[in-house]
Amino acid sequence: LELKWVFAFPDAIRVRSAPALAGGWLYVGAHNGDVYALDPARGCVIWTFKASAEVRTGIVISGWAAGDQNARPLAFFGDLVGNVYAIDAVTGASVWRQKAHEHPNATITGTPSLHGGRLYAPVSSLEVVPAAKPDYPCCTFRGAVVAYDAISGERLWQTDTIPEPAAQRGLNASGTPQFGPSGAPIWNSPAIDVERGQLYVGTGENYSSPATGTSDAIMAIDLQNGKIRWVFQATPGDAWNTACDQPNDDNCPDEDGPDFDFAAGTILARGSDGRDYVIAGQKSGVVHGIDP
Repeated sequence: LELKWVFAFPDAIRVRSAPALAGGWLYVGAHNGDVYALDPARGCVIWTFKASAEVRTGIVISGWAAGDQNARPLAFFGDLVGNVYAIDAVTGASVWRQKAHEHPNATITGTPSLHGGRLYAPVSSLEVVPAAKPDYPCCTFRGAVVAYDAISGERLWQTDTIPEPAAQRGLNASGTPQFGPSGAPIWNSPAIDVERGQLYVGTGENYSSPATGTSDAIMAIDLQNGKIRWVFQATPGDAWNTACDQPNDDNCPDEDGPDFDFAAGTILARGSDGRDYVIAGQKSGVVHGIDP
């Protein structure tokens, strides 16, 4: 276990992007928005691409036939301010970029999933943070999965985790408008179920009241049309934001937690009984096995 090489990420204080190996190269994103293709034998930079913000997601590389010298595989990822990218995996040149969500606090932390010529991007948000301020009109974001044509970047469908948009529901103690329902973000990468033609994602808590039936839940979504096939809610009645931890908690919803997101990705696995299970771990410390 001798040290082989070290790559220090310039102008970055952290790296949350899981490295990906493809075609003999190593792909990884960084805190400062740089995405690198590295030589895994020496740690040398092959090319660098500059995204608009921090890249926390892993990098997904499209497949190509072995030995095809004319292949131009694409590399896909998302950034902290909610952009989805496709770049040339050989040269690092931009191919397309799309804003995944209209909300100004939207973010992408879960790695997009690539299947059948489509890219499925999970959308979360950072709105849970500004909600700590009593003068912030909390909250209007709702989580989503967005499907794109992988080659052109055309948006094919968007499925929101909360069916209805947030509406004003009064004022907080500071006189700031309150909105809801909101939240149910998706922090994790979609799991693809090829046999059933659906994907699975886990959602987080609601950001404001009222709590919905799709927060802290596992959702199955049709790959072709984005329709929700089923919802398994593990913890009902969970609405929370960072105001609940502040001395002035005017924006803390009445439910006040417990903030039991499904933060990690789901796993589709076959048990020893021959049955398939969707396995998902929750911030409560509980692991769930669900019939797909």
